[in-house]
Amino acid sequence: MEDALQTIEQKLKLVKGNKFLIGYISHIGHKQTNDDATGFLLHPQKDSLKIFVVADGVSSSKNGSKAASYLKDELLKWFSELSPAYINTMATLKSVFWGKIREINKELIEMYNGLGETTLVCAITGDQETLIASSGDSRGYVISDNTLKQLTADHLVWYQYNDPKSIEKDDLRFLIGNSYISHSIGRSLQDYRPDVITISNDDYSALLLFTDGVTDILSDEKIKFIYDHNLPKDVLIKIINEAVNAMPELISPVARQRFKDRSYMINDYTDPGKDNATMLLYKKL
Repeated sequence: MEDALQTIEQKLKLVKGNKFLIGYISHIGHKQTNDDATGFLLHPQKDSLKIFVVADGVSSSKNGSKAASYLKDELLKWFSELSPAYINTMATLKSVFWGKIREINKELIEMYNGLGETTLVCAITGDQETLIASSGDSRGYVISDNTLKQLTADHLVWYQYNDPKSIEKDDLRFLIGNSYISHSIGRSLQDYRPDVITISNDDYSALLLFTDGVTDILSDEKIKFIYDHNLPKDVLIKIINEAVNAMPELISPVARQRFKDRSYMINDYTDPGKDNATMLLYKKL
């Protein structure tokens, strides 16, 4: 079953199989353009093998939206032509995936002269294991034992100059300059490889991929609450609506105390809709 809704501002897609549901939604927010790109694909030879891609063009990069779209399209095409044997051998899959990212990185630099950067969070499911890759501040989560767990790291310039232990994860939503990322695809010709981890398919019941237009606004607690209290289609719509249209959330007194000597580094409240907001959900049934 496929249900698609498209408007000027918002794109929603849901696909339901016998044992899974996949959906994504992308909203322009209060910006003029949508620099996010997202998509998924079931392998043409074996539909138990799947790829999910979410990319966010770097807004300070002139061709960020084009870079995100190119990265998404190239990864889906690459996956469709990849041997199922490679996908089910995670060590080999890591190697060929890194090789493909290096190739795309080089192509983006040649096309846009370093002015076409994008983040990435990508998941590839094999029969036994799932590969999750990330670059930048787009995030990958799983629902595991009824708990929302972030599996990817945030690649932020802030971490290069400050001790990560000096803040809590939730503080990042209020941190001035939290959109300055330290790693992106399309920036440098160095032999860059995104973070890659693998997990057992038995260790999660759902995958959730986000651009920072969601996670800069919503806490993990809020995301999990919406996930727990809604049907999958409504989860997508309500999380994005919350990220774009909710009332601003105030920084907690405890977090403010942590920054008492560095108050110039924090915002007092979140700014819903400040960026494009995109979410992809893969839920096992």
